[in-house]
Amino acid sequence: MMPHATSRPAAAPSAKLGTLELGRFLAASIVVLTHWLPDVNTHAAHAGQTVFAGWHAPGAIGVQYFFVLSGFVMASAHLGDFGRLTAPLRFWWRRACRIYPSYWLALVIPIHYLSGFLTPAFSLQLFTLSPWHDGDFIAPAWSLRYEIAFYTIFGLCLLPWLGRPLLAAWILLTLWRWAPGPALALALLHLPPPFLVNELATRYGDRFTSFMDIYFFAGLAAGYGFARLRGAGAVVSTALTGAGAVLSLVMLSRLGWGDQYGAPGTQVPLMACGLAMLLLGLAGLERHGWLRLGRWAERAGALSYPLYILHAPLLLAWDQFNRALKLSLLDLYGLSFVGLLTLYLAAAAVTFWYDQPLQRQFRRLGRGTALAIAAHRA
Repeated sequence: MMPHATSRPAAAPSAKLGTLELGRFLAASIVVLTHWLPDVNTHAAHAGQTVFAGWHAPGAIGVQYFFVLSGFVMASAHLGDFGRLTAPLRFWWRRACRIYPSYWLALVIPIHYLSGFLTPAFSLQLFTLSPWHDGDFIAPAWSLRYEIAFYTIFGLCLLPWLGRPLLAAWILLTLWRWAPGPALALALLHLPPPFLVNELATRYGDRFTSFMDIYFFAGLAAGYGFARLRGAGAVVSTALTGAGAVLSLVMLSRLGWGDQYGAPGTQVPLMACGLAMLLLGLAGLERHGWLRLGRWAERAGALSYPLYILHAPLLLAWDQFNRALKLSLLDLYGLSFVGLLTLYLAAAAVTFWYDQPLQRQFRRLGRGTALAIAAHRA
């Protein structure tokens, strides 16, 4: 029999939710396996030898989770910043502190091998992760360009007077292009085909109204619900978790069990809704004390981004020195486990000795600058 929502004490308020941080870590690990296991199999001494029967990790679900979680965090953490004139700059500074230090560190290895391809223009877009450009030295960095596009527009949405209309326009334009299906959108809103929107997006930055934004919007809705509906009990959270899990599993079965992104107009919105409900339900259960993961989950989440962005350059360096290595099947399994352990240890070292200390320093600098500006105005 399910206990009442009040039978357990509510979890203490926390800046981070362990359930979602653990999900972040698992998503990063899936992406790492997507790249590492095929690399391991290239070192087989005989054709047909593969670890785990040639299983291919479903990397798409990891990226989908990251995008939904990003929207969730943006809405739940910055709901009180809407309408504040200085909010966009503070928001962009914090996002830059999060994204760039580990990314720039990760660029060191590929630049060593690929420096001949650098030109001033390409270097600028490479180091800034410009959402208007393509071409990366690090395989997972393509998703960061979408994140930068999300952050650019969402930061503007925090502005007073213009912010909320801009957010509504951003969502409507994106849905006009992609979901919930062109025919339904045209029938309900009497809109013409989005030829002009598609043309402008193609010319000036498709990532700003990409179907990937639908994952971000679903996360925004879930984060808004989490911040506003604090009275929703554990029973409601359990129902959301179950419904989100069922919908996500149904969609995963139609998307190669997480290996495909699916059709933008139909499958993407459903997958995004499933993940958003799952995140909202799990966050609610943790808020009400039904899930207790402890600080270890938060630490695992902290190393997810360095793991996500650093593993590809480290694999590049590995391949440069070990291309000719040929191993038996047993040795391949040993290599797969030792290699994963090495990647996790490297990510942990970067996280706790480089990334987090640097983020703290940058954020202190940002707060100090803001205080100095406020004092000067006073």
